[in-house]
Amino acid sequence: MRVKSYFAPSVEAAMEQARREMGPDALLVSSRKAPPEAQELGEYEVVFAVLPGAAAAAPAPQKAATAVEAPVEDPVMRELSRLRKQLEEMGSALNAQASQWAIPAPEFAGAFSRLVQNDFSVDIAKKIMKRAHERLENDALPRMRGKQRFDGESIEHAVRAELESLVSVDAGIETTDDQARVLALVGPPGCGKTTTLVKLAVRYGLSCARGVQLITTDTRRVAAVEQLRTFSAILGAGFDAVETTRGLQQALEANREKGLILIDTQGYAANEMGEAAELAHFLSHENRAEVHLAAPASMRSADLGRTIDRFEVFAPSKLIFTHIDETSSLGAIVSESARTGKPVSFLGTGQQIPEDIEPATVGRLLETVLEAHKERSLSAA
Repeated sequence: MRVKSYFAPSVEAAMEQARREMGPDALLVSSRKAPPEAQELGEYEVVFAVLPGAAAAAPAPQKAATAVEAPVEDPVMRELSRLRKQLEEMGSALNAQASQWAIPAPEFAGAFSRLVQNDFSVDIAKKIMKRAHERLENDALPRMRGKQRFDGESIEHAVRAELESLVSVDAGIETTDDQARVLALVGPPGCGKTTTLVKLAVRYGLSCARGVQLITTDTRRVAAVEQLRTFSAILGAGFDAVETTRGLQQALEANREKGLILIDTQGYAANEMGEAAELAHFLSHENRAEVHLAAPASMRSADLGRTIDRFEVFAPSKLIFTHIDETSSLGAIVSESARTGKPVSFLGTGQQIPEDIEPATVGRLLETVLEAHKERSLSAA
């Protein structure tokens, strides 16, 4: 069995190179973003394998027949036959494993590559391809109409349907008349939590008949406290700065008659998560608080995933993505919503208050992934 890795700018380019060098029987085993030390070779590392059973089965050149030729069992051919059988068994096992590692059919390579190029994680891209393949396999209509099962149009529709089913949005924070709506924003430093909180206060607080209360636990940064205090005065909202979870609990109790309570928190870097343990425990067990995790959409997919995972101690129920204006593709945040199963609530599109925030919609999240493909298709036509 021959196995070889190809480094290329896209999965399709690697497949084309493998077909030229290894032949049409080259099997795509796995693909991933190239590690940092190999980035100069190509953006993607794609592994292919070829089973040499067919080559082993090729008859050896025969010598000219002699007048008398006795049948003799050739030990070399016997060994080749044994090796061929072993390779066939290995091939069956490899195909079974490849069905889990790689795309389900060659026709899905283009769609798979497009998702990876839009910063989807490889695992989520494979999951979407697998589910799209199953959707087409279970849909009898294309076969009844005489269409190919895996034509480009059918694959595009199936992938779109799977993306729409995997991604969820929930921007509802409307207040009720019987109890306060409590939202807490957590996230890494510099992600724009305070700005986002003020935008939400303006967007939803001004229409709240029972008043708005802003609370911050970020007393380490004096400028942050004064900034939020100033915004509270401008909005006519109440304001509290608390240093402990006990103080936060008391502030929640004192303002339970308010319609909307927004809690700003300190930004925690990866090496500061130990400091977050007490607050994380409080918010994850406070039934009144709905925790939203804010993270920059401009982060690389792998870094974004690690950031979201480390804030899981806060048990966030929704995701807010900021810095939307600083990225050309929302694939990473779509991928993270699908991976975590958490809905996206809001998108921060800039620094302007209160304009640059919008409720998340499935169409908005998918437009950079699907529209880019549509534009390329139109250009090719």
